[in-house]
Amino acid sequence: MSEREQMRRVSDVTGSGGDLQGEKVKVSELVDTEFVVTHIAEYDGEWGEYLAVEVEVEGKEYFFFTGHQVLVQKLRKCVDDLPLLATVTVRASKEGGRTYFDIG
Repeated sequence: MSEREQMRRVSDVTGSGGDLQGEKVKVSELVDTEFVVTHIAEYDGEWGEYLAVEVEVEGKEYFFFTGHQVLVQKLRKCVDDLPLLATVTVRASKEGGRTYFDIG
């Protein structure tokens, strides 16, 4: 067996999202789209807490990972109340004008 064949994959170390349902999307692809949050899983990563979020858009299943602080803080409060309607928006901070994702 060659050295390359013996090497592990990134997904062997970090996981692939496990049993998440649907197609993987980026949070930015869901901006201004209403969807249903169907499942939230919380994880601790190298750079802090992040979430795996399963959603349904017009009957089709998707999932995304997020470490965005605003999304993590809001969604982790919703774990026991699913399913919930949601929409991701882009907001500008009052200090510095940087943009960030919000969910409501």
